[in-house]
Amino acid sequence: MFNYDNAWLILKQFNNVIFFMDKYVDVLKRIWKSHVCPFCNEKADTILDFGKYFYVIPARAQYCTDHILIVPKRHICLLKSLSHEELEEMMDLINKWDKKLRKHYKNISLLLRDGLSKEKIWKSVNHLHFHLIPDHIVYVMNDDDSKNREFFDNEKYSKLAQKMKKKFS
Repeated sequence: MFNYDNAWLILKQFNNVIFFMDKYVDVLKRIWKSHVCPFCNEKADTILDFGKYFYVIPARAQYCTDHILIVPKRHICLLKSLSHEELEEMMDLINKWDKKLRKHYKNISLLLRDGLSKEKIWKSVNHLHFHLIPDHIVYVMNDDDSKNREFFDNEKYSKLAQKMKKKFS
């Protein structure tokens, strides 16, 4: 079974600054190869909010500070697979977290990730999810952008979630 902590063995250090190098790309390739969905195994301590059908978590490989994800609890890949009730809850959570983020940020971008992953577009997980991205330009990432994103280990990810719970409660 895939273990996120193993991905940290790839870290490289230069002048006391940790660079991401190929780590994120390697993590994606391991996810794709193992067919293990990280969103289907989310730990309770990293969940910021939840409903009957969805949960809210910090992005584990953030584009920027306070980047969050809204993820359906059941494993689905396509937006069209959501029921009417799921769509309503999804919109409620998007609106709720948009309001929370707007207390700290002027602009929020919503990004939908559905369908099946392809290395060419750097979509990370074959599980429908929505990104709420505060004050950050959303653009098509190239290979170098993807490689430079940090992927948090379990300890750092858990600490981030606790910090965000306090900030947005």
